[in-house]
Amino acid sequence: MGFADCATISHLGPYRSFVREYDPVESDLIRQFTGLVVESLYVTQDFRTATVGCQYCRDTTLVSGDAITVALSCYEDFSWEIEGVYCASHGIDAVESVMDVRAEQQAVVSAVLEASGYYPPRGNFQPDALTLGDVTVLDFSPTEAGYRT
Repeated sequence: MGFADCATISHLGPYRSFVREYDPVESDLIRQFTGLVVESLYVTQDFRTATVGCQYCRDTTLVSGDAITVALSCYEDFSWEIEGVYCASHGIDAVESVMDVRAEQQAVVSAVLEASGYYPPRGNFQPDALTLGDVTVLDFSPTEAGYRT
């Protein structure tokens, strides 16, 4: 489903802060999220029309080229999963604004939807499947932060 490996950023200390420019953690997150397929247990895109809905305004259809905000969590420090896709206009910029802080890595990023090919594990090739492009990390919450809340 387009999962990204979380283990490479588990070296963070017990703090929560915005990721800063040139931060190696930010670079790693951007690398892991760029090209990630917008499909998960929580988010389903319509492969036929190459669209996905906003989690807040369900009547809004997002397409390739749209600016979005994405909430992600790293399941058992193993794979990143998209928890929500939102219109960029909602102004989401923090983990706490869209999900409870839990004892797992969590992130909120801005991105642009891109159409690219995807071959689902149990399906046919989807030539216009939506993926994340032009990713910018807005907020990151390490696993340790979930133990303090």
